[in-house]
Amino acid sequence: MALQFSKDGKYFAKLSTNGKLKIWETSTSSLLQEFTPDFHLTTPCTCLQFIQQELLENHIPRKKKRKNSLGSPVIALGTTAGKLLVYSIGKGDLDFTIDSNTPLPISCVSWCDGSILYSAVDQNIVKWNLEKKCVKSKWKLGNELITSILALPDNKLMVGAKTLKLCNTLTQEVLRTFTGHSHDVVFLRYLNPSSDSDAYVISGSKGDRLLSVWNISEGSDEKSGVANFLMDDIPVSVSSLCSNGTSNVVAVTHSGTAHFYRHTLNGKCKKPLKPRTKLQVATQPNQKQAVSLIPIIGAHLNDDLSLLLCYGNEILLTFENVDINDNEKLQTLVRVDPNSTRSGDNVVTKTQTPIIDNNVHYLTPHTSSTFKRKSDGRREVPMEIRLENLKLNKLDSKSKTSRVNNVAQLLIQGLHSKNKAILASVLNGDHGDTVIKDTIKRLPVPVLLPLIEELTSLIQGTTVPSQYGSLWLKHLLEVHAGIFLSNPDLPNLLGPVLGSIESRLSLLMPLNRLKGRLDLLVSQVSNVNASDENVEDNALLIYNDKGLSDSESEIIDFAPQSESENEWNEDSDHDSNEQVDESDNDIEML
Repeated sequence: MALQFSKDGKYFAKLSTNGKLKIWETSTSSLLQEFTPDFHLTTPCTCLQFIQQELLENHIPRKKKRKNSLGSPVIALGTTAGKLLVYSIGKGDLDFTIDSNTPLPISCVSWCDGSILYSAVDQNIVKWNLEKKCVKSKWKLGNELITSILALPDNKLMVGAKTLKLCNTLTQEVLRTFTGHSHDVVFLRYLNPSSDSDAYVISGSKGDRLLSVWNISEGSDEKSGVANFLMDDIPVSVSSLCSNGTSNVVAVTHSGTAHFYRHTLNGKCKKPLKPRTKLQVATQPNQKQAVSLIPIIGAHLNDDLSLLLCYGNEILLTFENVDINDNEKLQTLVRVDPNSTRSGDNVVTKTQTPIIDNNVHYLTPHTSSTFKRKSDGRREVPMEIRLENLKLNKLDSKSKTSRVNNVAQLLIQGLHSKNKAILASVLNGDHGDTVIKDTIKRLPVPVLLPLIEELTSLIQGTTVPSQYGSLWLKHLLEVHAGIFLSNPDLPNLLGPVLGSIESRLSLLMPLNRLKGRLDLLVSQVSNVNASDENVEDNALLIYNDKGLSDSESEIIDFAPQSESENEWNEDSDHDSNEQVDESDNDIEML
């Protein structure tokens, strides 16, 4: 169990998700102590159990008694490394550590007459004597993983897995086996309405919405539950108390609701028992907002039948004693949210909203300097004002490159954000064929399909937007013809556009088709010729091999020859030819 109240309800202990032990004082709702084991990250704590201090003091030698530890409870902690830690709240530190001689995690812990009983994953039950600090007995019950254990009077022990077994700690034999749960049992509580009546045990599993009651008296042979308590969700905390022969049980579910039951156990009940009342804690910050629920973490029944509730979150918990009213089916306690404090009608929280002045400075991603903008009277500056440096009407006509870059940036921004104002300023503007074509060349491939959709809506519109959309579509198809031809969904993509164009130009359609095809062919040919003209005649590679000669000065360069070198080569070729002719004449004379 990861949380538990002390027997008198003065302390509340809980294991956090990071393996820390936190202890609260319920009277003041304050965090009393926080203990972090040295190995809490590698071997966190798995379960805890409050040990009754008055019984513990009778079994500790007088030499080891300390004044500051008298009257303070002790907590036994099980770890995943198989060690058992005994923590003293009076000392604020560990008393001692019990080595269980197994590296497997400890799954459950219980307390009985000066001895600690616990079980690990190896299915062994160990009884540890605190006075002698040694193992008193050790035995094994079957092959099931023990998930809960409860020490009972008269040397009896209730062991819970998917089945429940009543054992004798002296003879280590199984007295009776109970069946009824479909999941592992995680809660066991002892009920004894009176000394002359039967004794019962309440059990709850981690997957059932029922609390089962078992008769463990010697004269009873019942192997099934005598009663079942019905809940809305799986339980996380159970507390029980017997008063005047009546059993009082409170169970807190995973959803944060407390269920209270009051029943006199006398015979077997055929139907599950419903709760007498349900308790919830809610908060209402103000009249405009809806009511929100504060989850209940745990509950404890006091001797006067009042209920001690623990609600809040893991960081901030609140404890409150509540009187139970059986006449109401649902009790909702309206409380102040523990995460905020009220000051008059306003809720004061730790979160503060920054105050924005009229003069705001912005940093653009393209420049490292700041620039100042005029405020329009609103707290949040709109995107149009932030992109003021990209407006097309403020650009210089001479700066062609910056104009094309800004048009492309605005178009990409408008396609991503689907801002109609930005798209209208780009697509409906008179930019010229050169700017439009250069802009389309700078667009990435993922934005081409959204651009086709926007151009389709423009062409299907009125006359002026249709003209601009047709111009953009024409250059788009000319520049990225290869990409669109490789798309298998090209007919579905251009189908609406072609339908709109054919409906408007039905009379001149053959001539327009021929003109469009010629324009596409001419544009492709011109692009190929332009790419051929841009090819440089200079050599792409100059290779110098120093390994052909032993001297470092001899270097062979594979490089284009200059004009002087070409003239020298021609003269040398001419001289060599004349020498060859003279040698031939000499041979003929001979």
